[in-house]
Amino acid sequence: MPGRMRRGNGASRHDKVALALAGIAALAASLSLLGWLFEVPALASFGASYAPAWPLTTAGHLLLSFAMVMAVLGRRAAAVAAIAALILVAVIVAESVSGIRPGIDRLFFSEQLARSAALNPGRPGSNSLLSFVLLATAIVLAQRQSPLLDRAANVLAALALCLGLYSTVALMWIDHGTPLNQFFAAPLPAGLASLAIACSLLWWKHEAGWTGLLSGDQMRQPLHWLILPILFVLPSIPVVLEQWSIRAGSAPPEGAALIAILVNMLIIGTILLLVSDRLTRQRTALGDLSDALDSAAIALVRPDGTILHWTRGCAELYGWSADEAVGRNKHDLLRSRAVERPNTDAAPDDGALSDQLEAEFVERRRDGTELHVVENRRPLHRAGRDDIVVLKMLDITTRVEAEEELRISENRLAIAAEVNEIGVFDWDVASGRISWSPGSEQRLGLPAGAIDSFDRWRDHVDPADGFDVMASIDSAVADQRDRFAFHYRFLPESGSPRMLEGTARCLYDERGTLVRSVGSIIDVTQRNRLEAEMRLDSMIETVPDATIVINEHGVIKSFSRAAEAMFGFSGESAIGRNLKMLMPEGLAAQHDAAIVEYLRTGERKVIGKTRELIARRADGTFFPVELNVGETLIGNERIFTGIVRDVSGRQLEEQRLSELNAELAHISRQRAMSELAADLAHELNQPLSATANFIAAARMLIERGTSGERVADLLHMAEEQTQRSGDIIRRLRDFLAKRDIEMRPESLDDVIKGAVALVFFGSGREEMDLSYDLDPTCDTIFVDRVQIQQVLVNLLRNAVDALRSLDAGHPRRIVIESQSTDDDMVELAIRDTGPGIPDALSEQLYTRFSTTKSGAAMGIGLSISRRIVEAHGGVLTAENQPDGGAAFRFTLPVFKELEDDPEHLPY
Repeated sequence: MPGRMRRGNGASRHDKVALALAGIAALAASLSLLGWLFEVPALASFGASYAPAWPLTTAGHLLLSFAMVMAVLGRRAAAVAAIAALILVAVIVAESVSGIRPGIDRLFFSEQLARSAALNPGRPGSNSLLSFVLLATAIVLAQRQSPLLDRAANVLAALALCLGLYSTVALMWIDHGTPLNQFFAAPLPAGLASLAIACSLLWWKHEAGWTGLLSGDQMRQPLHWLILPILFVLPSIPVVLEQWSIRAGSAPPEGAALIAILVNMLIIGTILLLVSDRLTRQRTALGDLSDALDSAAIALVRPDGTILHWTRGCAELYGWSADEAVGRNKHDLLRSRAVERPNTDAAPDDGALSDQLEAEFVERRRDGTELHVVENRRPLHRAGRDDIVVLKMLDITTRVEAEEELRISENRLAIAAEVNEIGVFDWDVASGRISWSPGSEQRLGLPAGAIDSFDRWRDHVDPADGFDVMASIDSAVADQRDRFAFHYRFLPESGSPRMLEGTARCLYDERGTLVRSVGSIIDVTQRNRLEAEMRLDSMIETVPDATIVINEHGVIKSFSRAAEAMFGFSGESAIGRNLKMLMPEGLAAQHDAAIVEYLRTGERKVIGKTRELIARRADGTFFPVELNVGETLIGNERIFTGIVRDVSGRQLEEQRLSELNAELAHISRQRAMSELAADLAHELNQPLSATANFIAAARMLIERGTSGERVADLLHMAEEQTQRSGDIIRRLRDFLAKRDIEMRPESLDDVIKGAVALVFFGSGREEMDLSYDLDPTCDTIFVDRVQIQQVLVNLLRNAVDALRSLDAGHPRRIVIESQSTDDDMVELAIRDTGPGIPDALSEQLYTRFSTTKSGAAMGIGLSISRRIVEAHGGVLTAENQPDGGAAFRFTLPVFKELEDDPEHLPY
């Protein structure tokens, strides 16, 4: 509410004045009431004892004063107090009309009122009652916070002001003894209180005015059209009142005439106030309009362009004052140049104005600077006078500069988009229509309009990437994000795919539905390729081994620093040449053909595998290398990456380690034979003793002269025993000799039988139960005979030692088995019935110097055996059998016809 707003912002100056006037009214009524209280008639009537202010009258003015204060303060009590005053008036009028006197007029100070000689002591007069009605109604209307009601309240307050003023004057002018005084005049305290309250309300509602009641807008509202006829009817009211007073005898003729005169004066004064206020408002409005028009750039000119009127706005815009501009041609003064527009003619050279209603000009200020203006013309035809033209100029210099900057920016953006191959699209989701910036589709290898719809765009997108793009859109819509990013492979009608990426802005309707998307795309195919090459180069430089990258034609694309150090070629000299320069002639002759064959069939023979080859340095020397080849795509180009490792040092170490292992194996064999020395001596003693006996018998027969046939038999038997001893010595010599590894086809049965003969001499076998279960389908193996016999000797000796540790009566059995496997291998198993492998030794069974034997055992037999088996491509395992005893199994390669495998580089 405005009243409350005024209290919140502090009482304004007008509110303070209104409160002061209401206080004066309350003071006047209070003083009169104090006169009654202390029985001071002069104070009760302010000296006019012939017209006393009755207690009920002063109480009514106190009530109205309180209502006025509450209204200014914005309190609801104002309306309550005003309505109470109206009720008081209604009760008094009802008493007068009905003749019933309930005694309300003598509610206060009844004894003093009884002593009064007045006609109706204590009852407020007609003047006071009318003031109560006018002021109370005005306060109630002012509380409604309506501009129209505020104006009506001002009218009522003005009437109350006039009534109070005339009643006070009449009190002083008319003889107090005449009946007219009782009819018209009001007590002085009541008149002053009414004047103060009316002034308070008018001052408080000064901004509302009341002439608006007669405005054209109000006249068109319902019932407001009656106001004007009422103004014509009002002058007849005094005449009617005058005749009624005379006929009723309530006033003498001279009094009735005076009443008519005063009412006419009131009506005329009201009309004059209305007219004066309206004229003042119109003059103010015209002044405001004149100031507003003068501040605008408006000029009045003749049809030939001569300036007749030049506003202050024109002077501020162009710098020419009105004195300097009036009388001169406007276009000549400002050197106007028409801006060429489609269907727009230039201004005439003679300075006359064209018939165009709006035109754009470049004009010059007084200081020489130029500005762009839009000139609006409106011809004004005046009857009997020369026509004039009203010109309204609007400065659009800032707009033109902004448009020019925007045009430059758009051109710059278009050039940048073309240089960077950026495409801008606008997707209407509902219709599926896609609009592209000029050149976007052409840069993708398509004609303009080829992808003007969402379905056509999807036809050119890789299906997997299209699914990802739609997932990104759905996620953005679900979260109501304002943008989303994407990347996908674009499939042109011809040529290789292109990688595109970009971002798009999402536009939603009021329901959150995606209706439009505007974004940009950029072809990042080349960038991705360069980034991939940079990453590859970075990875190549961090790899310690030599790394070489070639294309599908075998041409070197990258040559790392490690490769430079390994091959002796610089990167500059190697890049661009064929990889064949790093190969021996045999490999180089087949290299390119191998790449072509791989590209044709896709069969991988080297990619993903490790191969040992021979390479050539820049100085022509050859050296062994280990090669690993990988394949990848960078953009649309297939490349092969080779990681080359110089294994010269490793092969030397392997050769040295092989020699050490051979020496250790030799020592192991010698150790094994030394442990069999006793059996060996016994085995050799028998054939040697038999040989000596056979020779001695032959000598005795010769000495006796026996025939030669018997001697020949003895000598033949001696020869056999000698050969038997030689075979034993030869087998031992072959087993113990240091020799190079010789892989060749061997009979598995012969290898096993030879190893058994070395282990079991003489009667050694009689203590054991040795049996064979050999598979005849896999008898031929591809091995080194001596090394495999060493493995068998170690395993058989371990089995024999384990069986000899058993108590008497325990079965001592050894079984040698063989069977083929699915991977072209044969598995040998040596099982015994001994105590088995101790649990404490199971985890370190193949560790050197680990043994369960006592004495001088070295504990290297199983370690050497495992290395020998693995060198042949097999596996040696050991386990305990469920029925007791240990089982050792190892695999060996089966001999078969080998296919030729020339050393080349098939990819």
